[in-house]
Amino acid sequence: MNRIEEFTSFYKQTKEKLDKKLGDYNEKFIIETNPWIKKNLTYLKELNSDGKLVRGTLVNLGYSLEKSNIEYSDELALAYEIFQTAILVHDDIIDKDQIRRNKKTIQFHNYEEYQQFLSKEIAMDIGNSVALCMGDYGLFAANKMISDSYQDNPNLGKVLSYFNDIVLKTIKGELLDVILPMESKEKKLSQELLDQSIIDIYRYKTAYYTIIGPIICGMLLAGTSPEKIKEMEKFGEEVGIAFQIQDDILGIFSNETGKVLGSDIRECKQTILYSNILKTPYKDEFLKYYGTETLTEEIIQKVQELLEQSNANQLALDEMNKRYDNGLEILENIPWMDFEKKELLKGFVEFLRTRNK
Repeated sequence: MNRIEEFTSFYKQTKEKLDKKLGDYNEKFIIETNPWIKKNLTYLKELNSDGKLVRGTLVNLGYSLEKSNIEYSDELALAYEIFQTAILVHDDIIDKDQIRRNKKTIQFHNYEEYQQFLSKEIAMDIGNSVALCMGDYGLFAANKMISDSYQDNPNLGKVLSYFNDIVLKTIKGELLDVILPMESKEKKLSQELLDQSIIDIYRYKTAYYTIIGPIICGMLLAGTSPEKIKEMEKFGEEVGIAFQIQDDILGIFSNETGKVLGSDIRECKQTILYSNILKTPYKDEFLKYYGTETLTEEIIQKVQELLEQSNANQLALDEMNKRYDNGLEILENIPWMDFEKKELLKGFVEFLRTRNK
């Protein structure tokens, strides 16, 4: 078995186990009799199902770097997945999305119900407000699950502190992701500030939330030393930034991401691709199309062509591969990690690098 196959096997087994436990948790999730609370908890429960559970898998993997009783970290893995669901509920409000994981979003459920007898504007306000409440509910449900499950563990304080820091970092990244497109379009930011802000988004919203957070939380639960934590944070930052660069490339060039192709164009999403092309003679023509409200196949194709012709896409690919390679090099030079665990993490990196969605 090669590295990718080893990680894929670990991931499939872990996902199957966590899927079952998350299903059991969801069945006990609704404890309210009030019809409106119960209804919206049901919507949240539905969204808290059918996820990929990659982050939960990384919690287990992080814990296994120090301890062999991996199932002890399952509740922490589930809590991290609940946190992800909660953040996605908030994300859906910001992006005005109607569908998540092939299900109606919470705000759209409520909008559909109330727009039957209220104006569309008021119905949407109610939908957004309810979704905001349910996202908040999910965040604190995750926190409570950690507290309840590990109250006798001497490392609980460190786990909760780090977990809550990940939540704060994710919010910072989301804030920048929302504000930066408008700031960039209207105020003509310096290239230096733009580049730094894009990396800040990648670091906070992806590297910490997706890679560093789950691995380190698992390690902290196992009582890992601060020195080992710092080494793994460096690994996770490189891999997480590479992952987001790859996501941005796929968002423009791939039909298999599950997102509407070209949505990044419409949203004027600030990415390394965008930053790269602003440094070229293709800038002015590119800006005619990037950020347009009405997308067409012709506009998407034109943006793709300009990114290719300007070499902006190739530069992004080069940076992505450099970051993945940096992560692998950091991993290779960690003295305390055994060979099997290194191979598993290397398989994870290659699993990410070779994806097409």
